[in-house]
Amino acid sequence: MPAVVESPTASTSTARRKLRLPRFGLFCCSLVLAVLAEYCAYLNEGGGGNVRRVLHVIALTVLFMVMTLIFERFIDWLGRDSKQTENDHDRLSIMSRLLRRITPDFTGDRRQALKAAAVMAVCWLPYYVLALPGEIWYDTVQQVLQWKGLPNAITSGAWSDHHPVLDTLIFGVFYQLGAWIGHPAVGVALYTTCIAIAAIAVFVYTVRYLARSGVSRRAYLGAFLFFCVFPFIPIFSMAMAKDAVFLPVFMLFSVQCMEVARTKGYCLKNHQTLALFIMLAFLVSLTKKTGVYSVALACILLAFVVAGNRARVKLLGTAATSGLVIFILLPLVLFPACHIIPGGKQEMIAIPLQQSALLLREHGDELSKTDKDILTGMLEPNAAENYEWWAVDKVKGTHWTQQRERLLGPFLQAWAKNAIKYPQTYAKAYFMLEQGWIALPNSIVNENLQSNYLYTRTASGKNTGEAGLPQSRHTKLYDGIDQFVIWLGNQFFMQPWLSRAFWVTWLPFMQLYETVRRLRAKELSWTYAAWLVPMLVSLPFMWISGGSVSPEGLRYLMPMLGVAPIGCALLTVQQQPSHADR
Repeated sequence: MPAVVESPTASTSTARRKLRLPRFGLFCCSLVLAVLAEYCAYLNEGGGGNVRRVLHVIALTVLFMVMTLIFERFIDWLGRDSKQTENDHDRLSIMSRLLRRITPDFTGDRRQALKAAAVMAVCWLPYYVLALPGEIWYDTVQQVLQWKGLPNAITSGAWSDHHPVLDTLIFGVFYQLGAWIGHPAVGVALYTTCIAIAAIAVFVYTVRYLARSGVSRRAYLGAFLFFCVFPFIPIFSMAMAKDAVFLPVFMLFSVQCMEVARTKGYCLKNHQTLALFIMLAFLVSLTKKTGVYSVALACILLAFVVAGNRARVKLLGTAATSGLVIFILLPLVLFPACHIIPGGKQEMIAIPLQQSALLLREHGDELSKTDKDILTGMLEPNAAENYEWWAVDKVKGTHWTQQRERLLGPFLQAWAKNAIKYPQTYAKAYFMLEQGWIALPNSIVNENLQSNYLYTRTASGKNTGEAGLPQSRHTKLYDGIDQFVIWLGNQFFMQPWLSRAFWVTWLPFMQLYETVRRLRAKELSWTYAAWLVPMLVSLPFMWISGGSVSPEGLRYLMPMLGVAPIGCALLTVQQQPSHADR
């Protein structure tokens, strides 16, 4: 790790005075968040109670402001590394001494890294045992059916790029290993073990990077504790789902982005580092459908903080190469050669499709015959009757037909034209779909995090039995776990921390707000502020997801959970990169 030199910290009185900036911006942002949250409640409850709505908005605005101020105090506490004297050490309790012996030294050698991995593995062990042979998602069942050449929800047996082909290959290989050994369940158990080991290694690597990059000791130990004990990290990191494959790759790519920013791009002069960055960019693009857009956005943002045009060319070249592979090489060369069906475009226009379905349902009689024919031809049959506010699946479908390709242009024109006529309908469809990211949990809609063991273990769906994947017989146990987590998330003191909105919107907002304040006060450099890039490239795709309150929403937010400690850690940086980094 390159050497770092100490820079002026936030302890000077001048800097403190600069940091006392007006809170008008915080008030405005909190007001917007409050209005959106209450608007979702208004949609769920069917309107009414204007005075009560205003009071709710005021209360929520105060809540968001108070939470942000508490976050600032929390960051200040993280940034203060306590120094213990020998007398303090002598007074430590037996438990405190034991914890000190268990805690790994993240600036140490490989032995300390193995120690950290062992500690995390012990913390994850209960979830691993509970999940065995593994958590299986509905999409995974379809991918295994494709591997076996059997009919599934997407194709009649052929492979499809509807789900990333690389993920299908990984799941298929483990499935086949299990089948050769004796039963597919063995393959699922092997996958669960391998992905858990990979995730633990990546999380430990991330904490070690933070520890060696100038963040406070409390910050990187807090990140390690979060990865160890926050239940949803191990639960979804070990799932047999494409997002669990994506997460470790994305975390490694995020660390490389952080290093590029920290060194202002000078690390890219090293050919091995550049090759690693490009390889991770490819893997991010290949393991998630929106990954290539995340790579492109990350490279563009990093281009603003690196020094020199050569570094910018390397970054933009990486983005262009990733796009060339995903949009040209795969669909035009590899897929035809391997008889793989390309994925449909309906995933990219899911929101317009959802809005159009509600438009047909509420204003179908008011539309022109031309617009109505275009919309009904583009949507799934009976989309207006089958419209579900919480998911887009019954509206967008899984197939992209020649008729849809022919109607795509006219559909987008009709959709845009009617957005002007019926903005309330479009807003209703959108915010009902994405309310999990902004609304507080309520009696009508549960936007909490959930253990989701029952859903993933039963792997319910058409042709599930033909896949040969294991299904749990202990549904009462898993249902009890799910109900307990839901109950816990509805308790007053636990609700914010187990709310999806907290991890997707509130915490990123607080991190971004505090970063901007410290940049304005010149307490933080852009090289470290750019550590928010992993969060910034994940956030936009949360807001175009196909279901924020559905079980699918749980795996969508996995990257946000992974990078959450990074945004807190960057605010405790006490050191800046020196010219030795170059």
